[in-house]
Amino acid sequence: MTSNQTVTLSKKPSLEIRLSVLSAVDYAPGGSIRARIKSVATRTFTDTQTGHQYRFTWRTISTWLYRYKKRGITTLDNKTRADKNHYRKIQINELAEAIHDILPTLSYNKTGLIPKQAIYRKLLKHDYFQRSQLSQTSFYRMVRENNLLDTKQTQKLRLSFSMQFANELLPPNLSPNKPPYLNRISVVK
Repeated sequence: MTSNQTVTLSKKPSLEIRLSVLSAVDYAPGGSIRARIKSVATRTFTDTQTGHQYRFTWRTISTWLYRYKKRGITTLDNKTRADKNHYRKIQINELAEAIHDILPTLSYNKTGLIPKQAIYRKLLKHDYFQRSQLSQTSFYRMVRENNLLDTKQTQKLRLSFSMQFANELLPPNLSPNKPPYLNRISVVK
């Protein structure tokens, strides 16, 4: 590679590139595994399908080699997080309830809107949740994706896990006015 050529870096190399890096460690010069890994870290690898060129740090190569030896080829494949797009510390209906409680205490700005930042700060101030439970960015994303500032949508989410009436505890075939022996379902042949 000449000094005029640039190296295109892509975040996620393919599985084939990772395997070629690991095979290069086996054939690299050096007296120890660490020396061979550092030797491979100076090389540039080209993906034949996309034409992208990759260079990896010796730490990345070392991690891949350890994972490959420990658990095999499946650990080298690109995987998304199992909990991607799931909220871990606060649920949407909890946030909808908190926003519904706090909105009447806030005033509109000059453009006729309530700033999201003001809502977030007010929720923190009144201890609806801690900053460690919900970051400002996550709050903005939850409000935007679930349309939590729309009153109809907020009402629907608030009631999604609650009962509107006390008699919702009973199954539909039971009635509180009848004795239990009359609530049995009988089949007529």
